[in-house]
Amino acid sequence: MDTKNIWWGSKVTVFATVMTTALVAYTTFKASQTVTKAMGTLKKRPPHLVTGSSLVSVIIPTLNEEKLLPPLLTSIQNQTYEPIEIVVADSSTDSTPDIARQAGATVVTVPELNISLARNEGARAAQGDILLFCDADCIMAHDFVERLVVGLIDGAILSHGSHFVYDNTFHNILTGAWQHLKPIYWTTGRGVAIRKENFWAVGGYDVSCDPMSDCREDLTLGADVEALFGPSSVRLDRNAVVVTTARRPISGGGVWEERGYRNGVIH
Repeated sequence: MDTKNIWWGSKVTVFATVMTTALVAYTTFKASQTVTKAMGTLKKRPPHLVTGSSLVSVIIPTLNEEKLLPPLLTSIQNQTYEPIEIVVADSSTDSTPDIARQAGATVVTVPELNISLARNEGARAAQGDILLFCDADCIMAHDFVERLVVGLIDGAILSHGSHFVYDNTFHNILTGAWQHLKPIYWTTGRGVAIRKENFWAVGGYDVSCDPMSDCREDLTLGADVEALFGPSSVRLDRNAVVVTTARRPISGGGVWEERGYRNGVIH
């Protein structure tokens, strides 16, 4: 019996167990902090107000989001940054557009079910110099918009923040680790700010990108910006936080089994 190898093997096992436990504990703690910070926007007004020189247009693509959209709208209305306009690019068959209008949003009807097209149509209708794209199932922390705008003022072409999936512990752990490992240009649909002229300089979102074929239009935007403007053009502010739901089933490997709705059916 090779007692030396057994000894080293036990040490490695103990070390791996301790590190894994520490990672899970840290991620769970950070997720709790993030959720508390973001959910605070639903209960109270912002702690301060900053009036910027640029109008920010928050663009939200929607498809039957009557249950999830109201919290996002509330969190946008309770941002520390002003002025903000809300543009909802809608393909719904439910009361989503009515909810958006009641909140003061501009609603753009997009009959075709293409999320890239919806984002782009929202951008065309936007009045702001700065476009901020956000999915409908998100809740922003009070200073989320402010932080992304500061990133642009400091010289970034595209600015985005960190996120947690607040109603799924398993994915919170994966997401928390990924926040520290992912490339800076790896954007998502959960809060991306870019000046309008730069958005159109990269061609906007790719309308040929089909999420049902595993093409991620939200990820390619950051890569396109970096390719055109250089590696320092994309900025990730880890203190700009947003939470989102885990509304799609997750496979054993932690990957979404589906990417959204098509013709009223979840795929």
